[in-house]
Amino acid sequence: MDNSDLTNATPSIALILAAGLGSRLRTHTNTPKPLTSVLGLTLAERVVCTMMDAGIRRFLITLGSEAETVRRHFSDIARRRGVAIDYVEAKNWEQGNGASTLAAKGRTGEAPFFLVMIDHLFDPEIAQALTDDPPAPGEMCLAVDRDKNTIFDLDDVTRVKIEQGRIKEIKKTLGHWDAGDTGVMLCTSGLFDGLERAAANNEHGLSDGLRELAGEGRARTVDVTGMAWLDVDTPEALREAERRLMRELGRKTRDGPVARHLNRPVSRWLSRYLVRTTITPNQISLLSWMLSCVAAGLMALGGYPALAAGGVMAQLASIVDGCDGEIARLKHSKSEFGGWLDAVLDRYADAILLFGLMWHEFAATGTNLSIVLGFAAIVGSFLNSYTADKYDGLMAQRLQGASYFRLGRDVRVFIIFLGAILNQPLFTLGVVALVMNVEVVRRIVICARADAR
Repeated sequence: MDNSDLTNATPSIALILAAGLGSRLRTHTNTPKPLTSVLGLTLAERVVCTMMDAGIRRFLITLGSEAETVRRHFSDIARRRGVAIDYVEAKNWEQGNGASTLAAKGRTGEAPFFLVMIDHLFDPEIAQALTDDPPAPGEMCLAVDRDKNTIFDLDDVTRVKIEQGRIKEIKKTLGHWDAGDTGVMLCTSGLFDGLERAAANNEHGLSDGLRELAGEGRARTVDVTGMAWLDVDTPEALREAERRLMRELGRKTRDGPVARHLNRPVSRWLSRYLVRTTITPNQISLLSWMLSCVAAGLMALGGYPALAAGGVMAQLASIVDGCDGEIARLKHSKSEFGGWLDAVLDRYADAILLFGLMWHEFAATGTNLSIVLGFAAIVGSFLNSYTADKYDGLMAQRLQGASYFRLGRDVRVFIIFLGAILNQPLFTLGVVALVMNVEVVRRIVICARADAR
């Protein structure tokens, strides 16, 4: 394999620096830094999951402080996540992260490899940006952020001065600088040359090695401004990490108006606590379905108190239904089966709720109109769900992630809730039937026009 082949090779391994003491976090968490929990997952598992999202399945971990505890934790991650993890004993880890990195020399293979910090959370798109613009043989590429207004803790960030896309200087104490170091790099074995020369001068920081390469024009930058990242090395940064992760949950573009403005704020509040427990997303889906069954049973009993209680329970079930996806995203545990199970249980819940409302009206008045409207409401609800994928896919393609008009399950459950509270079951069935079927027709028209183009 020649040098050009190595340059074009897809990175297949990530070197994670996990040897440091993490003293600033240790006083707050009383655990080794890699085992620090951030909304249900440790920093170690979050970094591994992020790199998995970027296509990496092999990892090399540098060990230093509390090595055996950290090793056991990573081995557990490897078992549960189905990835390969190997270890490097960094004997001189106390000298600096450059010494820890240098301990991995000869273990990363010939192809470019990712180098990431155990305490940096970042968007997988940063890794993809580096893959799209890889280093030449003997070089390394550092992902940098030029937006100083969005960098958390400017006093602590490693500062980078850039000249024609290459690192000119890198140091935390730079007075004039262009970008912040995100802590995510794509390197070749040339990185170890710079680290060895820095070590010969008794300089053992990673930045020291990068400066050696920069002096030879072998340290490039890739601009990832606008992509999320955070250095989590203080209690304040840890709290900021949790705030950002929770805020990101509110940006689900397929939410309808009720979910976006009512359900999602409450479900995020619930998820913040549920994510710290052992409850799984599938268990939450089942819980939401059971709440819907209880709500339908209450509405079918007859009498206004039971009807109102059923409506409230239905809305609570709709709120809880948002937690399963939130927990799955926070814990990187999304699965095709989980999404499918949630959709199946939602359809059952829809039918049961509308049947309970229909039975309440029929038992009270005996009117056949309740059966007709109930049937139309159930059919409209099912078709609303059936047409959602094509419609959502089209709108996502058109609007590229922006929010769009959508009437779905959140709206119909909220209508049921309002109708039950106002003691108007027959009118509610009519509204659900009309709104859902009109929405289906609207989607058909939009998709047909798009197909005609």
